Amino acid sequence: MDSTWADYPFPLISTPACDIGVSSLYTNQFIKSASKMALTHNIIIRGMNSIYLQCMHITPYNAADFITYCQCWAEFIHNHHECEEAAYFPLIEKAVGSEGMAEENIEQHEAFMGGLNDLDAYLRRVDPYSFSGSVVLQILESFAAKLQMHLTDEIVWIQSLATKYPTLNLAEIDIRHGAYVGGRSTRTRVLPFFLTNHDKTYEGGIHSWWPTGNKIRDWWLRYICTLVYSGAWKFSSCSKGGKPKRLEGIRRGGLIQEAPQERGEIGEVMEMAPKRPEASIKIQTRTNTDW
Repeated sequence: MDSTWADYPFPLISTPACDIGVSSLYTNQFIKSASKMALTHNIIIRGMNSIYLQCMHITPYNAADFITYCQCWAEFIHNHHECEEAAYFPLIEKAVGSEGMAEENIEQHEAFMGGLNDLDAYLRRVDPYSFSGSVVLQILESFAAKLQMHLTDEIVWIQSLATKYPTLNLAEIDIRHGAYVGGRSTRTRVLPFFLTNHDKTYEGGIHSWWPTGNKIRDWWLRYICTLVYSGAWKFSSCSKGGKPKRLEGIRRGGLIQEAPQERGEIGEVMEMAPKRPEASIKIQTRTNTDW
């Protein structure tokens, strides 16, 4: 397996729209809703894969940007699940008159939240000089399997609504949920992470219209909103245009892009690397006002 692409070790989810065949693409509201959710979950999975594969190859040169990238991945997950619990599951439960029917999904959220919070805490306190890919990997492996299981199970749950509640107006709920998410997604962190980890060529490009369907807005989000934290998106699985790319932090032989090709050059590189501030100097902590 080529480790320079973010399609493993955690497998991507096949969308129901692709599974049922081209003739039926997106004509059924349940298939459409489940497929869009699968695409969203694949963004989380690509992000997880890209962190998993690159974290051991980070140095003080690129650690600050990679830390930001990891934070944006975590923020995306928090935002996604908080919006589901506030404006997706409750709307479905109310529409079908079955309070608590989505409880299993919420329980799955809680099952991996402890590990995600541990990652949040580590990323808040670490700096480029003390960053450890081993620590990130250890934390990630503590909850990745539970997260992967949830991301897959929820697609099946959405599809099951078609059989249990065929008259449910899921399309209307999707519109309301989408508006809620849009109002709570930061334009310079969450949305750029989203767009640079959505593969527009996935499954033959049948989802290239998603998520905006508006070329002007899509361009603004991809090429203007990505400027603020531009260094972070070099670790994304896709380009700003939405096409899959080789992971920036990895080269053949497991070397980071900025790393020396020969072991003897390492001393020279570390001499050029930014130096840790003296302990007597008070380090100003940057406040994240974007999230």
